Amino acid sequence: MTLTPALIESLLTEAASAPSAHNTQPWVPEITDCTAEVAQVRVGVDPARLLPHGDPRSEDLHLGMGCWVESLVIAAAEAGVRTESVTVRGRGPTLDIRLRLTATESMASVESTAGPTRVESALTDGSAWPRFGVADLHHRQVDRGPLKRSDPRFAEATEICRNVMAETAVRLVEVPDDAWRGWLRRAALHSYGNRSVFTETLRWLRFDTDDPAYDQDGLTAECLRIPALGARAAATLDRPWLHSWITGLASVSLAPVALAGSGLRKFARSGRGSRLTMLPRSLRESLSSTAAPAEPTKGSRPKRRHPHHLVLAVPDRPALTAADEVEIGRVLLRTWLTFDRHGLRVDVHSELKDSPTVRDEVATFLRGRARGHTDCQEFDRPIAAFTVGSSTTPVPRAPRLSPF
Repeated sequence: MTLTPALIESLLTEAASAPSAHNTQPWVPEITDCTAEVAQVRVGVDPARLLPHGDPRSEDLHLGMGCWVESLVIAAAEAGVRTESVTVRGRGPTLDIRLRLTATESMASVESTAGPTRVESALTDGSAWPRFGVADLHHRQVDRGPLKRSDPRFAEATEICRNVMAETAVRLVEVPDDAWRGWLRRAALHSYGNRSVFTETLRWLRFDTDDPAYDQDGLTAECLRIPALGARAAATLDRPWLHSWITGLASVSLAPVALAGSGLRKFARSGRGSRLTMLPRSLRESLSSTAAPAEPTKGSRPKRRHPHHLVLAVPDRPALTAADEVEIGRVLLRTWLTFDRHGLRVDVHSELKDSPTVRDEVATFLRGRARGHTDCQEFDRPIAAFTVGSSTTPVPRAPRLSPF
């Protein structure tokens, strides 16, 4: 195996398939040195692709960068290139990640490695996780459409993930559907009722197919599962001079209406509600239902079987470093790839941990689940939240930027 700039560039292109918040793709990779035996890669952050209001602690940024790193490691391993070290410095806009890649004689000798962090890497044991490749990176997708519950496949995939995580500072915790929907409803209203967060989100929504950025980044109408008619209406409204009006409608109208009970359903079904077709599905669903359905009475239809909901949890103390969160991002990607390998996809709901009130309630739930367990520490900080199920419709492909 001989390393060449062209080979390393092809690996960086594969790494660009990694997931990121709002599909911002904030990574800026460069090859700083390349010989026939060793290549040095640096990846920094594009400040124009940050979410300072929606992700003020840079947690989602670090997770996304970790997903990028693991995507590169997986692609390199398939090409017979060893990732000898991953070094993380800085945080947020100053995050600086260095990777050392070396040529190997055979693919069988390639292992995924990482520098020491509090997470105590769950990536060093190649036999614990399934062996992933470039095809897995390409097949993985976030599905924002309806997901179908699949208990056997879910049980098998989660057992693999939990076994690998058992000796690390990361845990997968399942959340009951009623609690999940209640948290999701209030978290969505919090996020889109905040003027700064909502304005920031609008910047990454893509509805007009003539938009030069439509095929590059952000959340397209197709990916958000917005019908064609709604997308055309949203594209008409998605004009810079209208953004302040739309933001005002969201921040002034949504939160108070959320307290109005049945009035919220009337709002969602009214003409005014149709102006919000540009919002992601999680918020539109929160506008159509203000409470979990009642338990079925005798003779009624059986309660619908909802997909599974999971929280990736870590200890709240001591504080995680940026390197820890990058490492968790690597674990998160492998978790999603494991589900995908079992025919399951995820729908990510970061808003559950972005709302301070909901995040505290989730932490209380996690502490309650920890009681009676033998873990020496409480896994009481939600760092990622997502729904898992099998896709019921074809999943649109998210747009991607070229890394060069």
